[in-house]
Order: sequence, then C-alpha cells, then structure tokens
Amino acid sequence: MSKTTTDELLSLLGGKSAPTADQFKELILQLDTHQILAKVFLLEGTPYVFENSPMRYIVFKEQVADRFDIGSQDVCIVGSAKLGFSPSPHQYGKPFAETSDVDVVIISNSLFDLGSRELFAWLDQQGPALHLVRPHLTKQAAKKQDAPVVELSVWKLVKEAIRNYKYQNFNPGLLPGSHPLRRDFFEKIASTAGIFLALEPRVFVSKIRGRVFRTWRAAEDYYTNTLRQVKEAEAGHEDVDTDEDDGEDIQATTPQAKKA
Repeated sequence: MSKTTTDELLSLLGGKSAPTADQFKELILQLDTHQILAKVFLLEGTPYVFENSPMRYIVFKEQVADRFDIGSQDVCIVGSAKLGFSPSPHQYGKPFAETSDVDVVIISNSLFDLGSRELFAWLDQQGPALHLVRPHLTKQAAKKQDAPVVELSVWKLVKEAIRNYKYQNFNPGLLPGSHPLRRDFFEKIASTAGIFLALEPRVFVSKIRGRVFRTWRAAEDYYTNTLRQVKEAEAGHEDVDTDEDDGEDIQATTPQAKKA
C-alpha cells in the first residue's frame, strides 16, 4: 500500500463524514485487499440514512434483533442505505433515494442453517429429476432422444444458492414468494418500517432485502469480494457477477409509503 493510499485511508477512518463515491472508489482501485474497507465502511458504523438520527438506528437494530432472537450487535444495514451510494459492481455510485431498497444483514448460525436447508430442499424438488438425466449422460443414449432441459430460472437459482453457500450466507429472497420462511423473514423486518418514516428526511422504504450470514467473518468475506468485483469491473472484466438480491415489497404494509 502506497503512503498516499495509507494517508487517504487513515484520513477517512478518522474523519467525521463518510467517504464520497469517488473517494471510496479511489481506495478500492488502489488497495490490493479490501477487507478493511468492507468491515469499516460497509458493516460498521451508523448508516447514511440514520446519520441525523443515530439513536433510531440503535432502536431499529434492537427491534430486528428481538424479532429474530439474536443480539442487536448481529444486525446491520449495508448497501446504498449504509454508504449513501451503491457499492454494487454494476450500479456503483448510484445515489440512495427516498424510495431505494434497504439491505439488512443478520448474523445467525442457526438461521443460516435452517434457511440453507429449506432453500436446497425446495431446489431439490425442481425438475428435471435425476432419474431422467442419468440415461442421457452417455453419447449413445443422447442420440436416441432429446435430453431433459433445465429451465434457466431454476439454473440461475441453483447457481446463486451455491455461490451464497460458498460465502456462508443465505438469501431468503431466493425462496418462492409463498414459502413460510421467506414470508416470516421479511414480515419481521418490514414491521420496523415505521422507524424509517420517522427519519428526517423521511425514508419511504419500498423494498426490504436481506441476507443471513453464518458469522461476521463470512459477511466480511462476502462484501470484500463485492469490492473486489468493483475493481474488476473498472478494469473491464465482463464476467463480474451481478448481485441481484430479490426482496420483498413492503409498500402495502406502510400506508405512508403507499401514498408516496
């Protein structure tokens, strides 16, 4: 790390204000490892949306923690609601708006295990069945009849589920909308939406997105990889995965947001 980069990082770490999108990107591009940036700027500290009401962020964390029976230290907000701009590789720098999604991270080993089992159990039920695939694994058999086809939507879910498990996290948005675990997860977080409406300026939350990580280290590794992908995207790499978390529209549960 060059002296200039070190000085810039120390200045931002010791400053009272969060880095701008340009300042943060410059650090991402200059650093070889992004663990510190992910930990300090994405997972720790008061989020952008709560910068004028830090005590309300504590209340938010307490309420979410109570609903999931975890400690408030195991809840945080990430993404554009945390930084004031999106850190996603393909939307980097997009400013947070009043109706932007809010990304919530929960650290829970038990919920990660439960959610992962439920997700893989549901994916296991999707076709085609293995007994239909096995006969087509030889070239001779493949010539006799067409092999079964895996739907792209199912293939995408399988790949995302595997990638998430690799980084030890569970995305409830990958479950079907009717799944009770998905409904329970988003309803618990959506019940805190009133806190956002009490902010100045108001934040009309339109969609909640969330991830459950097995450990804080897993969360650090995941968001470190996100920042690495930002650097790769800037270098022109076209194979950077887009982080397309599905979430839950909560406008119907907040009359004020619905009117907006």
